[in-house]
Amino acid sequence: MDKEQTVSDMANEVLTRQAELRVEQTGEPLEEALEAVLKTEAGSQLRDLRNRRHRGERADEWQEDIARERAQERPDALG
Repeated sequence: MDKEQTVSDMANEVLTRQAELRVEQTGEPLEEALEAVLKTEAGSQLRDLRNRRHRGERADEWQEDIARERAQERPDALG
């Protein structure tokens, strides 16, 4: 990951990789493969990341924030 990569760029990169893998497996056109990927739960989540409030954040900062939030939630979940 590039230090200056945004969340939107990261999500696009992952979606493209997944679509390209699908093209290799099925032989379908890239556009159709991307549409199929976007219909999956993971693809939908990546699309939301790409298009929503975190899209302009640097990906490395966003990942650190997510990890911090999850760590803070763990003690609450344990009771």
